[in-house]
Amino acid sequence: MNNTWLNYTKLEVANMKVAGFGEIMLRLSTDVGKMILQSDSFNVNYGGGEANVLISLSHFGIDTKMITSVSNDDIGKSILRYLRSYDIDTNFVTLGNHRTGIYYLQVGSGIRSSKVIYDRDNSAFCNMKVGDFDIAKALEDVDVFHFSGITLALSNDLRELLMQMLEYCKEHNIMVSYDSNYRAKLWSLEEAREATLKVLPYVDILSAGILDAENILLMNCELEDKHEKLKYYYDEISKTYPNIKHIFSSHRDIESSSVNKLQCNYYTNGILYLSNKINIDSIVDRVGGGDALSAGIIYSIINNKDPKYVCEFATCASALKHSILGDANLVELSDVEKLMYEGVGKIAR
Repeated sequence: MNNTWLNYTKLEVANMKVAGFGEIMLRLSTDVGKMILQSDSFNVNYGGGEANVLISLSHFGIDTKMITSVSNDDIGKSILRYLRSYDIDTNFVTLGNHRTGIYYLQVGSGIRSSKVIYDRDNSAFCNMKVGDFDIAKALEDVDVFHFSGITLALSNDLRELLMQMLEYCKEHNIMVSYDSNYRAKLWSLEEAREATLKVLPYVDILSAGILDAENILLMNCELEDKHEKLKYYYDEISKTYPNIKHIFSSHRDIESSSVNKLQCNYYTNGILYLSNKINIDSIVDRVGGGDALSAGIIYSIINNKDPKYVCEFATCASALKHSILGDANLVELSDVEKLMYEGVGKIAR
């Protein structure tokens, strides 16, 4: 890995707060090598895209806040302890009168892919609506607001609430980060397209790839090279939505469920930057890799890093997540920079 462009950073971070709005679910996953139909027990964890981003940012030294609702029972209270254990502000996590959503993860191995089954209907978060909390108070100390297409997919009431939050962000110069994160099991492409077109005018940082551009935004071009095609799509998005200053995505070369090569594509000021590829040859848990990438991008942007640093840092953060069991990336800032500068294989003594 050629890192001659890098300079070690002082481990100082911007005095900013990032808020996330999304659902946190109970995650029940199989043991490696087992399918759900043969499992009589599951490994328990918690997961949710926005929470994953905040946990990662908290490990990078950024102040974070979660806005959500969890069940008013021992599971909900356990989720609160989970968030607080990572120094996330939970003052705007409410205890609702509905259940905690669940997702089952059938862990892939070799040529067999992982599989997710959702059981999240009528959850506490899905029942949130306008008026449940004071948006101005929830966002008054926030500098960056992060949400995903998964949140948009869950209910009409959530979409209405989210639009009011985005309007507040725009009026008060709060930077907005949006991860398109389309999930076919949650809604149709037509529904996703309608909602996405409404939120994009409020977005500053966008996570979207070629499939998002083609299937959700209905873009097309004749270019065959994937990076030339991506650059074309990002140029078009930037022209249509000049408010979007940063666009990014990842690219994977997949050999198996356990072996991937990972690369980040990062676009700003009309230029597409590509990170070095990182070979991940023994994946422990791929879930949350995209959220780790988003956290790396957000951290780098709010700390005014060079564009090449942005995509390299995000790639390394995401790659390290693949070595950790559970949804969240738990590595520190120094761990990511050590991988950037020194590569793999050295023991920290």
